[in-house]
Parts: sequence; structure tokens; C-alpha cells
Amino acid sequence: MARPVLVPALAALAAVYSFASFAFVGTPSTPRDLSRVPARVSAEYLERLGPKDSDVPFDGTSATGPGAAVEFKKRPFGILRYQPGNGMKGAMAMEIIPKSRYPGDPQGQAFASGVQSGWVVASINGQNVLSEDFGKIMDLLDDEVADPRFSKSTALALEKQGGRMAEPAAAPLQVTFASIPGYVYKGAELKEDGQDGFAR
Repeated sequence: MARPVLVPALAALAAVYSFASFAFVGTPSTPRDLSRVPARVSAEYLERLGPKDSDVPFDGTSATGPGAAVEFKKRPFGILRYQPGNGMKGAMAMEIIPKSRYPGDPQGQAFASGVQSGWVVASINGQNVLSEDFGKIMDLLDDEVADPRFSKSTALALEKQGGRMAEPAAAPLQVTFASIPGYVYKGAELKEDGQDGFAR
């Protein structure tokens, strides 16, 4: 006697399942145009290179204290981030890789030369850049590890602005750094992680 009730119930469940599969599975009516999907910068990339709450505003022209004259033989230099000064003028070296892993390690150049976090880029190949646009300084240095403007997500915007503000300076680069009297660096000190990289 129970069989006639069970068969209609199973048939009803099968109909619901069949309808659900048609309702939720299928090909979109129009193909997705991937050319219009913007590239995204990873969260890790922005975390490493973006502005930090600990950044202290500064004026590049106030960098009148002692620093160092450095020769960078190749790129990148081992400076993971630069901070723009007030009005986007000047550039300050922020997070520096704290070791040279092997002789000639390009990413150990800043550390081996004594460059310190909080020093301002004063000149590049003899050209004073204390009051130059941050973008121009980044173009001259062409230190791609530290320059977020050349990520995939901003390449189009940079092209619309007319491209680079300056051609990269020829290597080896003679870069002079200067300190700001009374400035205290409050940023993170990098520590080596388990993947031969560095993190805060």
C-alpha cells in the first residue's frame, strides 16, 4: 500500500532536481570580454609597497645632514620601498634588505654600502633631485622592485600620462643620499623569512 505514495514523491523530487539543474547550470548568454577586466595588484604587493601609517611626512630639501655616496652597479639595489615627500617631491629610502646574500648580490648593494632607512635621495649621477618629482626620481633610478607605478594595473594609466618622466640613468649609477636632521625612522625593520625573502 505504501508503494503508490512513494513513486509520486520520488517523481516530484526528480522533477525539482531536473528544474534546478537547468536553472543554475549553463553557458552565459554573452561571452565574457576579458580585455575589459582590469588587472589587479595583489594584496601582498600593496602591503609591501604602499604607504604606511608609520610614514613621517618630509620635505626633500630639508635633507642637509650626512649620508653616503653610493655606486649601484646593477638593478635592483635592495631598497624595497621609497616614500614620496610632501607635494610628491623628493624620495626617501624606506625598507632596505638587511643583508648581502653572496658577493655581488644586487639586492644587497644598499645594505653593503651603508644606506639607511630614512635617507633621502639627494642626487643621481651628479643631478640634484631633492626637489624633483617623485615619479621622475623613480624613473631615473628605475629600481623596479620598489616602483609600484609600473605594475600591470597602472601601466595603462602611465601610458595615458605620456609615459615615463625621465629615462633610466645609465648604470653604474652614482647616487648620493642625505639625512634629515632630527628625523627618526619609524618604519619596519625587515627580517629574513623562510623562503629566502624578507618581510616585516
